[in-house]
Amino acid sequence: MKKAFLIAPSRYCTKKQINLAKKNLKKIGYEVKFLPSITDKYFYYAGSPERRAKEINHALKDKESKYIFSVSGGMGAIHILNKINLKTKSKKVFVGFSDITILLNILKSNKKIRCLHGPTFGTNSNKISKITNEILIRAIEKKDYCIKIKKEDILVKGITKAKIIGGNLSLLVKTFGTPYEVDTKGKIIFLEQNAYTGRMILDLLWQMKLAGKFNKIKGVILGKFTNSDEETNIYLKDFFKNFNVPVISNQDIGHVPKNITIPLEENCIINTNKKIWAIKF
Repeated sequence: MKKAFLIAPSRYCTKKQINLAKKNLKKIGYEVKFLPSITDKYFYYAGSPERRAKEINHALKDKESKYIFSVSGGMGAIHILNKINLKTKSKKVFVGFSDITILLNILKSNKKIRCLHGPTFGTNSNKISKITNEILIRAIEKKDYCIKIKKEDILVKGITKAKIIGGNLSLLVKTFGTPYEVDTKGKIIFLEQNAYTGRMILDLLWQMKLAGKFNKIKGVILGKFTNSDEETNIYLKDFFKNFNVPVISNQDIGHVPKNITIPLEENCIINTNKKIWAIKF
């Protein structure tokens, strides 16, 4: 069994969720450890900002584990950004999505830490599929993988290759104007969001545009924008129609059962002629 550290950097978690995370991770070969304080509750959150930051810093330094997984997302990770030791010599693999996006995008600044936008393991509503686990393992082991694109999911045609960056749309926007603002220049951007209407998503995309986050990019991969409304795809097609880089939509990224893992800052290829996108290590 490989050793992993389990954390709760956002919403509070229960013993039931921790047991579920342990069970799900055991299925793919991981034995987990965690701090006794992981079940602390401070309002909506998994303990105070100080507790959650201490947990991450502890996990990054832990000598027995090589991997860090999150119980769940939620809200609140932004509270602890200025308390995380970004200069640690840790060589961990850090995995999560949703609210964890904001942590992935600051920890990637430490070149020794590998940050993977992938599943959390203690959320009851997110049944972890076989393909989710398979691609997660490929990403962790640095094995290339390729995803097929449907013709109707191509918003702008093209071929491109670049490092990939991104995550939850609303979380990326939260970093604007802070020292942790995401840098998208020269990158392929992937975006996902859950439970926002099409109009809300459109406003966030416009905020990204006005902030210059679509300037000098190489491509865009969009998730399924789950639990939104029928207008969402109309807004997406209209917003991206004049982009001069490849744009694909409706991919299994984020709040979906398949939740394809994307390793930040690794090479990504989009080829709409072949109807594929791929991660190349």
